[in-house]
Amino acid sequence: MAVFIPYERITYTTNLDKDEVIKRLVSKIDPNPSLLNWKFGKLDRPFKGELLGYKFRLSKISHNGVSLPIISGKIDDSKGNVTVSVTIKLDRLLIAFAMSFYLIFFAVTLAFIISSNRSYWPIILFPMVPILFSYIVAMISFNFKSSFIKDDLKEIFKGE
Repeated sequence: MAVFIPYERITYTTNLDKDEVIKRLVSKIDPNPSLLNWKFGKLDRPFKGELLGYKFRLSKISHNGVSLPIISGKIDDSKGNVTVSVTIKLDRLLIAFAMSFYLIFFAVTLAFIISSNRSYWPIILFPMVPILFSYIVAMISFNFKSSFIKDDLKEIFKGE
């Protein structure tokens, strides 16, 4: 089941020290973002969230209020290089809501088709079309948004 849920794992390696990586990351987190961001273009502080020790949980600030992927990560220091392990995934609440909505939609449509006392099995595939379409749109949207997130993170973690 987890194969169908969009997520990405990325590891950034930088020659910066841990404190500099944390300092750069903190400089890009807006502690009190407004509910709707009316600024367009590239923001000085494109992320909201928290940094606790060497772990962080962020999301990108959006001007349209649309749910964006969650970014979680951990900063490690090993062998002179700092590695930042990042996971980009959808919010669990959003996944649970979508799954329950699609399950109810499929069950109601299937019950309606069965109650019509017809034996047209291809009609049973009808509820799968909007479910499949919305899944494809969600996957494309996730990949599009995560590409911008990866670009921002690459800029933050690049060495000098």
